Amino acid sequence: MSDDSLLMPSPESCLAPTRYVESTHPAIVDLVERLRVRELAPSTRAATLFRFVRDEIRYEFMAKLAPEEYLASHVLQDAKGFCVQKAVLLCALSRAAEVPCAIVLSDLLDQSLSPKIARALGTNVMFHHGLNAFYLKGHWLKVDASLSPDVTTRKGYRVVDFDGTREALLPETTLAGGPHATYARFHGTYADLPFDQMLNAFMSAYQHVDMLALSQLGFRL
Repeated sequence: MSDDSLLMPSPESCLAPTRYVESTHPAIVDLVERLRVRELAPSTRAATLFRFVRDEIRYEFMAKLAPEEYLASHVLQDAKGFCVQKAVLLCALSRAAEVPCAIVLSDLLDQSLSPKIARALGTNVMFHHGLNAFYLKGHWLKVDASLSPDVTTRKGYRVVDFDGTREALLPETTLAGGPHATYARFHGTYADLPFDQMLNAFMSAYQHVDMLALSQLGFRL
């Protein structure tokens, strides 16, 4: 589904640090320097940072409730996080490397979700799933760096890769050809994480979850 009808932030606003997108935090700046991306073309910078967040920040299937857990510096220090946390970190790294980047929130239909988790959640829709949009060569490109290699290998997913020239989203099918992911709705593209909006969406969508079952499965809201 396209988000062309949604109001996009200005590229300039997606270069500045914000509460969650801590692009001037020393740990964020230091990592960008160590990755030596500033000498690269903007599209290659974006692709390099995409791969770092995808591969080096382990995907954790746990939605968090505390605001401080969404700070880019916190996600980097933990080296793990769920989709929104990884999107915030990629945003911060990109801005530190002087590539405009925004946070995108969507509702993701995950048809590969474990039946046990889907039953406990009461749905197989991941509400307010987080991804990113890079502004490159005059266009916004959506990218999804949420799934780390351990998850794609274990689940038999297709690897999402980004070359800096075209969008990189979760595929609709797995490697075996089964159904995987569909972006059912895009809520918006944001210069900073709309934490209250996201939290309210979680509370509304998952108000009838089986918390005991989720805790036993290693998932928490």
